[in-house]
Amino acid sequence: MSENRKRNLPHPAIVYLVLLVLAVFVSWIGSVVEIRTLGRSGGPMLQSLLSEQGIRWFVRNAASCMGNAPVGEALMILVAVGAGKESGLFRALLHSMTLSPRERVSLLISLITFVVIIVIILFGLFSGSNLLLGVTGAIKGGPLAHGAVFILMLALLLPSLIYGISTDTFHTASECVEALSSMIRVAASFLLTMLIAAQLIETVKYTRLDALAGISPGLMSVLSFLIYWIPLPIIVLLDQKRIVEV
Repeated sequence: MSENRKRNLPHPAIVYLVLLVLAVFVSWIGSVVEIRTLGRSGGPMLQSLLSEQGIRWFVRNAASCMGNAPVGEALMILVAVGAGKESGLFRALLHSMTLSPRERVSLLISLITFVVIIVIILFGLFSGSNLLLGVTGAIKGGPLAHGAVFILMLALLLPSLIYGISTDTFHTASECVEALSSMIRVAASFLLTMLIAAQLIETVKYTRLDALAGISPGLMSVLSFLIYWIPLPIIVLLDQKRIVEV
């Protein structure tokens, strides 16, 4: 019974779509009965997405909402994950005791590469050059803050490529490219989920359901981050499970 339930777990995109429909319905009911936010009679009233103004907003912003989702960051992470998976680096890290001498040397070189990247990052932070810091010398607003995912991708991508090439897993540049794009099916699924998630988040803000629930802008930012990224490991696991079952 439990095994059947696991197989029937809904995709995150379906969950978000249901929540989106629920948000639209709740906002419509709230606007009809004139529920006001902030617990005050003078607070702003919930806005219905099914009103003329709401429909106009939805149609106008349906595509632009996706611009709020961290699409670029998601693709970079999936590229790095694909490289680590296809090169065999992840397997080597998990089963280091069973590696051949050549694989151990390759793993050592990859780990050294990773350490070098970390040293470069630390140099950019503490060398006094402020290479990865903002103009004020703070992390906030600097290259590291805005490019953290890109740096993370490089820190995983380069050791993966080195391991794959040194173990002859990758023989040509084309095979490297194929490894980087091996998570494209997961990427497509994740991007679809992000599209619905972005619409859900913006709908909650437009209808003022966040204010009704007492969610501050800061907390809403945290919730938005979680809504965008929690589906990623779930989708990866669902994809791996599908491959195993096939």
